Amino acid sequence: MRIPFYQFVQRYRNSNSKTKDRRAEFAELVYTDGEFPRHEKTFDPISRYIELNERYINYIDVFDELWNIYAQ
Repeated sequence: MRIPFYQFVQRYRNSNSKTKDRRAEFAELVYTDGEFPRHEKTFDPISRYIELNERYINYIDVFDELWNIYAQ
């Protein structure tokens, strides 16, 4: 069974690093977002949430990239 997307994204989190890449920044945003759909495994609910939440406006491309990896 596939893990939730939230759990998948957390492997990119690197909160101790002084130099963060965009995947790590996105993962940190997801981690600190108490409203993120943490148990979701399907694209539509997560995509809608990302697109409608202003805090992710600069990370939609990162979401798409990570979703493609997750969906493989």
